[in-house]
Amino acid sequence: MSQRSDQWLAGGLVALAAGLAANSLLGPLVAGVITYPLSEPVMNQILGVEAVSLLIVAPLSVLAAVLFLRGNPNGPMVAIPPAAYTAYMFVQYIIGPQYVNYSPAILLHLALFILGGVLFVESWSRVRVKDLPTISPQRKRIYSGGLVLLALFASFSYLFAVPRILTGGTIPAEYTGDPSVYWTIFLMDLGIVVPISVAVGLSLLQGKVWARKAIYGFVEWFALVSIAILAMFVSMLVHNDPNVTVGTVVVLFIATLLITAFAIWGYLPFLRHASPK
Repeated sequence: MSQRSDQWLAGGLVALAAGLAANSLLGPLVAGVITYPLSEPVMNQILGVEAVSLLIVAPLSVLAAVLFLRGNPNGPMVAIPPAAYTAYMFVQYIIGPQYVNYSPAILLHLALFILGGVLFVESWSRVRVKDLPTISPQRKRIYSGGLVLLALFASFSYLFAVPRILTGGTIPAEYTGDPSVYWTIFLMDLGIVVPISVAVGLSLLQGKVWARKAIYGFVEWFALVSIAILAMFVSMLVHNDPNVTVGTVVVLFIATLLITAFAIWGYLPFLRHASPK
């Protein structure tokens, strides 16, 4: 891999970090220059997401850029989670708000979505099979079981929607003012996240190389998203949103700790294997 292409990727990751930081600083979290036609419950959620984007995802993107510039083989795998997180979140930023007027913010969100997608694909292509550690049968089973649990976690809140879809009913109260936000998340979680979780888990058991590449970046991405979900509900609680309880936040906090611990545990073998000798 050429030094010039590494520099290009590093520049893209820095731009991604800058864009995420700018969106959070200009948005309702800080300056309020960027506004959204959203109800108060969803706005509270946006505040949590933007805090995570600013304080965790943007610095992680900068770290990946530094690793690329230093020629560290961990660079691509560290870049995948923030890039995928950005693409995932900014679909919701564009489609979720029910814009009836054009807004300059949409161009920023579109640029971040495209940049996140491009960086994800390019970083994925840079993960070399020789940099992947050998996974024991026992560890494969643990990975696969963990992915099944992650799929259940991603789909849990929608289990209560199934009877309502079949018999009729309203969507959760916090989304009734912004139904497009709910259905966008519904589509992405049940149409993308859950199937990928299951596919990676099954393919890993079958020894597929692509699943060995996917497992590390995917669980790290899931950890970022779970932290963002926790931040959303914490923000709702802080703003006295009636749609959330302390018990819900406690459960999400425990789930986020477990998911993060699983992600760290899962990534350590790759880190030791790929670290420069």
